Order: sequence, then structure tokens, then C-alpha cells
Amino acid sequence: MAKTLFHSSERSNFIVNLKPERLRQLSGRVCMLAMILLTGSMLLAELTRDVYGSLSEAISDGGTRGVLAYLVLILRSVSSMFAVGGVLALIFAFIALIKKQFDPKRAALPAALLCGILILGYISALLSFDTTVALIGMEGRGRGVLALLFYGAFFVICSQLHRKEAEKLGLWITGYGLAQCLFALFQILPIRLPSSYDHMFPRLLVDVYLPSGLSSNPAAFAMLLTMLGMLAVCMALYSREKKCRLYYTIAAAVFLFFLPRTQCLAGLVGLGAVLVTGLVLGLRKGACKPVKPLAAMVLCAGIGFGTACAAPLLNGSKFLSSDADTPLSAGYHLQDGSIVFLDGAYRNDVCGQYSRQDAQGKFDLEQPLSIYPYMWKQAAQTIAKYPLLGTGADNYIYAQLRSSYTIIQNLNIVDDPYNDYLYQAATRGIPALLLYLALAAVSLLRGAKAYRKGKAPLGLAVLLGAGGYLLTAVCGISALPVTPVFWMLLGLSCGGVQED
Repeated sequence: MAKTLFHSSERSNFIVNLKPERLRQLSGRVCMLAMILLTGSMLLAELTRDVYGSLSEAISDGGTRGVLAYLVLILRSVSSMFAVGGVLALIFAFIALIKKQFDPKRAALPAALLCGILILGYISALLSFDTTVALIGMEGRGRGVLALLFYGAFFVICSQLHRKEAEKLGLWITGYGLAQCLFALFQILPIRLPSSYDHMFPRLLVDVYLPSGLSSNPAAFAMLLTMLGMLAVCMALYSREKKCRLYYTIAAAVFLFFLPRTQCLAGLVGLGAVLVTGLVLGLRKGACKPVKPLAAMVLCAGIGFGTACAAPLLNGSKFLSSDADTPLSAGYHLQDGSIVFLDGAYRNDVCGQYSRQDAQGKFDLEQPLSIYPYMWKQAAQTIAKYPLLGTGADNYIYAQLRSSYTIIQNLNIVDDPYNDYLYQAATRGIPALLLYLALAAVSLLRGAKAYRKGKAPLGLAVLLGAGGYLLTAVCGISALPVTPVFWMLLGLSCGGVQED
């Protein structure tokens, strides 16, 4: 006889009677649904960018048209759609806990570290400049403590998955990256889809069309491509199924094509990491006919780099000059400085205006070796002022305001140092950063131990994927379309991709 709660019906007590296999299956589907919601929301947001004002006016007018416009605004809100997936993940994480899906001894340390991160995050939020922003995140960015709670939920439900469910999720995660690349393809082709990074002010006069996919930012897109590129190259070389190897080979080649096209430091770091990883794995014992997959990947990476070099000439880009327009010669140019200010100031109004005359700190927007030290120095100063609890999640910008409380009026300030470790220390404090690093280390070490024991290709793949994110986080940015995937991979690594 089936178990019930409070003498209610069997149907209403599905949680009690839910079998572990079915729970894992549903948990994997929650992660898949979250990626579908993120993809759809970002796609709708990009396609309706030019009519955003019209949608707001329609809501003000009311009626059926206003209701439909309001619905579109909700559906195009990445934060809202992520919240739907996050709430479902929380529900299934809770069910997994009450169903005792985890070994208490094995789960104790990761659980303690995760709880510590969340507790410090909430304390920091309560003491922040703007508590509301710290809890739910700034509009359009969604990097509050609530997002951190959802990340933890994805980590928990993925850590319980066995090999069968994990393999399906790996295919979906890779497909998620390919969907973003499809959108990115139309951002760089003559048939253009909307992009915030087609015109790189103030450096270039004419469009350069940097791909950001559906990741909101070329640097975030590069982090996603690196993560999934590491996973794909491992599966392409080590999977025993021919169809699976072909799928992951195509995916890895596509990811490697777009990495140099992002024209940012994170893209170059990711490109080098994926290629080196592929060459090392290809030379290791156990690789399945690595020559053709590696050749395809190197070829696509070269094509991506070559087209990036030629893009300025093809687009007719020119330097801005007070005297005359100077044609931009062919060559590879990193656009990190312009990406930083386009993302922050001109898209979300969360950065100050760029000025070469700012007495607070001068840097060359065209040189990454100038912009990154400037941003990291600002972060170090903020950490020194708020070492224990930080400024509060997504409150980093408020600690830097100088001339007024209006962000845009403060010259040369940015809301993210483009180093996720510095950002976490600045917004949640050094102790929270140390707990995060400890959780990542424990998860990766457990993944490595499980791989040495079982030799499951996916176990190594998710380990490398999570490691790729951590590597590019040195010069990257956390974003809602990207970071949940990292926490999924980290959870899979912590769980060790167990056999059924």
C-alpha cells in the first residue's frame, strides 16, 4: 500500500511515493526546462529590443493590447524566466533532501560550504547600500542573492544525478550552447540579428559586429563557449558511441570558431584552454581516433581567428579621429574596454560614462593591459573598505560613486571588475569567496576521484567544463544565461556521475 501524508489521497502524495529513479529523471528535466526558458527569454528580449518603448506604452493604455504587452514583457525578462526554473530547482532540491537522496557523510562538507555562502550572502544583503537590489539584483542583470540561492539549487539536484540522467543533461547543455551559436552566427553575417555589440563606441566609427549569442555580453559568451568547449572536446575524443562523438565534435568545432570572434581576453584564454586540452587528451591513452576531430577543431578555430582579423576591413571600420577618419587596418583587435562600457553604461545604465579626461583615473580603452589593471585596482580598493561582508550583491557600483548618486554621471566607473573572484570578494566579502573556492575545489576533486575510479568520459568532461569556467572567470563576468550552466556542471562533478 502506498504511503500517504495526513491520510490524504495517493495522488496528492506523489512526493512520498516518488521513486529515486523518477526523481533524478525529473530533476534533469528541470535543468533542461531552465535552459529552454533562458533561451526563449533571451531570444525574445533580443528580437523585441526596438519595440520595448511601444510595449511600455501599450501597458499604460490598458485593455487587451496592454495585457498582451505585459505578458511579452514578463516573457522577455531573463530574471523572471530564470526565477521560474530556479523555483522548480528549489522544489526538487527540497524533495531530494527529504527523500534522503544523498549520503550524509559525503554530502556534509559541500552542504556546509554552500550554506555558508548563502548565509554570508544574505547577511551582506541586509547590510548593503540597497537591500532590494542585493536580494533580487539590478534590473536586467539579476545577480542578487536570490540568484545565488537558485544556483545552489541547481548544484544540489545535479549532484544526485546518475550516469544516464547526466548524459542526457550533457547533450542538452551542449545543445544550449549550439542554439546560442546559431543566434551569434546571424549577428556576424550580413543578415544581421540585433546585437548590443555591433558598434563599438568610442573606438570605431563603423560596425564590427561582435557576437554575444544570447549571453548578454561577448565576455560572458566566451565563458560559456569555453565551458562547453572543454566538455565537448573531451566527449568527442573519449565517448565510445560514434553518433555521440560526431555530435560533440561538431559542437566543439563550432565553439572554437566563435571563441576568437568574441575579440575579448576571455575568448583568447578560452581558445587556448580548449585547444591545449584537446591536444593533451588526444595524446592520452583511451582516445578514440583523435586525428579527425582535432583537425576539425583546429581548422574551425583558425577560420574564426582569420574572419575576426578580416572583419574590420569587410565592415569598413574606421578609427575615430579629430582630424580625419583613419581606415582600420586588418588585424586582430581586442575590444574588452568597449565591451565593458557598452555592457554597463549604454545597455543597462549601471556604469559611468567613459572619458579620457577623468582625473580620477586614466586608462586606454583600446588596451586590455590598461583597462583590466584599472578595473582590478578599483575592486581591490572596494575589498579593502568592505573585507568581511562586501557591498552586498549587485551593489558594487554604489561604493564607487563620487560626484552624485546618479550612476551615469560618475566618469569611468564600472559595476563589474571583469574578474569574478574580485567581484565576489567585493560584493559578498573575502570569507564568502573562500567558501566558494573551497566548494569548487571539493567538487572538482571529487569529480577527479570518481573519474579515476570509474573512467566515465562524462565525469572527466564535466570536471573540465567547470574548470574552464573557473579559468575564464579571471577575466570574465557572471551572467544569468551562463552561470547556471556552471553550477550544473559543478554539481555533476561533485556527484561524480555515478553509475545506476
